[in-house]
Amino acid sequence: MTHGSAPPDGHPRGTLFLIGLYGVLFVIGWFAVYILVYLRRGGVTA
Repeated sequence: MTHGSAPPDGHPRGTLFLIGLYGVLFVIGWFAVYILVYLRRGGVTA
């Protein structure tokens, strides 16, 4: 049984793209929280 969406050597073509997209969105979200929330509260006050 074979599925037409996957090449014979492994993952579907879009898998790596989706993983990369998820990683980029995570980094953008993390920096957005860091800049908009953390730095507005004053950051680290030593």
